[in-house]
Amino acid sequence: MEHIDVVLDLQYGSTGKGLLVGWLAQRRRYDTVVTTWAPNAGHTLIDDTGRKFVHTQLALGIVSPLCKRVLLGPGSVIDPGKLLEEIAGCADLITANNIQITIHPHAAVVQDEHREEEGANPGQIGSTRKGVGAALIDRIRRQLNGNVAINDDQLADYVVSAERYRELLRQSCSVLVEGAQGYSLSMYHGFYPFTTSRDVSTWQILADSGIPFNECKRATFEVYGTARTFPIRVAHRFDDAGRQTENSGPFYTDQHEISFESIGQPQELTTVTQLPRRLFTFSAKQIQEAIQYNGARKVFLNFCNYVQHLGTLLDIVDAIEKGGEARVAVIGFGPTTRDLVDIDNFAEFATLNGSQRRAKILNAWKDYHAKV
Repeated sequence: MEHIDVVLDLQYGSTGKGLLVGWLAQRRRYDTVVTTWAPNAGHTLIDDTGRKFVHTQLALGIVSPLCKRVLLGPGSVIDPGKLLEEIAGCADLITANNIQITIHPHAAVVQDEHREEEGANPGQIGSTRKGVGAALIDRIRRQLNGNVAINDDQLADYVVSAERYRELLRQSCSVLVEGAQGYSLSMYHGFYPFTTSRDVSTWQILADSGIPFNECKRATFEVYGTARTFPIRVAHRFDDAGRQTENSGPFYTDQHEISFESIGQPQELTTVTQLPRRLFTFSAKQIQEAIQYNGARKVFLNFCNYVQHLGTLLDIVDAIEKGGEARVAVIGFGPTTRDLVDIDNFAEFATLNGSQRRAKILNAWKDYHAKV
């Protein structure tokens, strides 16, 4: 491998990873895309033509015109029906570019009993109830003929041996690794137990992808962190009588919960469960912790259109860049790749000084508000 880019959410998820991936795919010469996704998180991309992709299994980097292979790593959790549906939806891209879809034999598989288990016993922690946690537990039990990809007939056309998977990685030149969910939801580093069912970090994503450590040392390596101006969490759940039954978790001490109405925006719904999202003010503690732990040097700041005052936007940029480890490279003002603005001269990184970059943010802000 000559180059590896990792896209990682620095907050609670739904920051626009899919949107950034689509934007990067137009600018990088990726021949390989790797994911370790599970069906409990949705990834959305609306490209320059207006085509919309909403995936939970198949990498959105498949839109790269140079993509030759999409790998689902050993840390993946696969719903076969969803994966096959998403492959069918991208049949034109797969055929046009002769893209090879490959699954590691040890990827976990969600089966009906896993969804039924989580639906019947939801617990007190907010969950999408897609069977992901139950599927992971089942794989850990290591039963003969267990719920791994090599044992699932629906996936037979795509599963290869572990040796073949590693060989395909060695043949790759430029690799895009697409993370899922968000660092603040990590079972290891988030607000346990109000977390997802596994770690969400650069190091874990690479391990779950099966990318060798020495390849990361030899290749040019970049971590793109994604963030929202107003972070979200998934919804609490309530019963028919209005009593709260599940809690999606707390938040950082330097942020507070607000409503979408208070910032003049319509209520957002979660991609997978279609439940109302919770909304928070920006947290400098959250973003600096995530940047430092995950080695993010470039940040995509999304939902800048939600900010009502330029000064507030600049304060958020300053909070991201305060530690000097990362800088805002791209900002977003809407749902399509056309709504992203290159702040850092992508093709000539580090050629702009602070005042030049600030001027680009100011101009992007003025351009957006001139349109609306």
